[in-house]
Amino acid sequence: MILTLLPPVFAFLLALVPSLKYSTPLTWDIYYHVHNAMLYMDRGIVFWDPLTCAPYGRPICYPPLFHIMLTLLVKITGLGFLTVARFIQPVMAFLIILSFSYIAGRFYGSLAGFLTGMLSISSLFFLRIIMPIPEALAMIFLPFFVYGYCISMENDSKLYPVFTGIILGVLMLTHLLSAAMALAAVLISALAFRISRHAVKPLNLLLIILTGFVLAIIWYAPLLIKYGFFFRPPPADPLSIVGYLNHLGALLTVLALTGLICALKRRERRDILMASWFIFVLALSAGYTVGLKVLSDRILYFALFPAAAMGASIFNSMKVADSRWPVYVLVLFISVYSLCSGYGIASTVKPEVSESELEVAQWFKYNGDHKTVVVSDYHIQPLIVSIAGQPVSAGGYAPGSKDTIDARKYTITFDYTEDDIRIDRVGYIILDTKNRKTPPYSRKVYRNMDFVVYRVEV
Repeated sequence: MILTLLPPVFAFLLALVPSLKYSTPLTWDIYYHVHNAMLYMDRGIVFWDPLTCAPYGRPICYPPLFHIMLTLLVKITGLGFLTVARFIQPVMAFLIILSFSYIAGRFYGSLAGFLTGMLSISSLFFLRIIMPIPEALAMIFLPFFVYGYCISMENDSKLYPVFTGIILGVLMLTHLLSAAMALAAVLISALAFRISRHAVKPLNLLLIILTGFVLAIIWYAPLLIKYGFFFRPPPADPLSIVGYLNHLGALLTVLALTGLICALKRRERRDILMASWFIFVLALSAGYTVGLKVLSDRILYFALFPAAAMGASIFNSMKVADSRWPVYVLVLFISVYSLCSGYGIASTVKPEVSESELEVAQWFKYNGDHKTVVVSDYHIQPLIVSIAGQPVSAGGYAPGSKDTIDARKYTITFDYTEDDIRIDRVGYIILDTKNRKTPPYSRKVYRNMDFVVYRVEV
């Protein structure tokens, strides 16, 4: 038990470093999620967001559980949304690494569980582990889902599939990509089980899927009936071989590949599950080579758990000169290396938003009209809408955007008319300070080191 708890405690302490160092959350994504949480707090569970993609608005296609969690934490603690987001960073890190260590321990024993947690800390993906985003919440549940599925394939009881299906539903209501990756991994492993002559219980697998979908449909059905569902895939962002090594880390990569070879030799149920999961994610992350629009680093993140678990498993039976002591020394070395690597990440990471962007958002909070639309570069808009409640032309989460105004004509070409302003309800234009031109029909009302805010008047 102590071995299982050590890695999450280390992860908590490491994630505490940037959480105390900076007064804002680390990730830019959180501002979009804070905005959704604020909508829920003000209006209840709603499916329409009138403040982003303004003046049109858009359906809220992002699953709600993370936003509901933020809302509840704010109500319970009495703290602000951004303060809560900042202080759940170490909590998320603790719970993710605890999940990794515990489930890997259930598969391969306590030593492997300990090393799974430590190797995960050594990876560059530790940076994502400490981010307060829905993906992090989903990553806590993902290993439990896979473990529940594995038990369901060995047991005739219908209790395990139902509980596993509930976890799938939670994943679908938290982060759709995580749910899709988890479901794909178990379906592919089920095929691998059949090929390797391990028992598969199709009815239990079907019960898992049906339970998950029934739970998820509580939120998805009203959305689909009223607005439909749409998703704009982002442009592909491939990784080179060096990129793969950088994200997983050289040590974890070597151990994972060694563990994969050992797993394929043993071919036990747990080994087939981990190996098929790992290989599937690696193949999908390279999908850009056949024309798929994938963010390779985001996909590769889902290989972290099976990679670390397989890499850790090779130490279970390892001996040097018929002695285990050299192995324990090696485990100590890996632990120290992992902590140093994790500290290097935690001590150097900086918030993805600048002070200048926050200053602009604060200016709108106290000086904006909270009615007309702000047109600006994409990055600053989630801050403005979440902090100030001012309508913006985009607002973050581009895959969930439908109808938007042409921001380029207001911020780059200045090719717009008075009628365009009235139709688009544009009230403010934000440019960077490098731009020397004043947009037509506007006057400067605020300036800081990086941005100039213009009030549009017709």
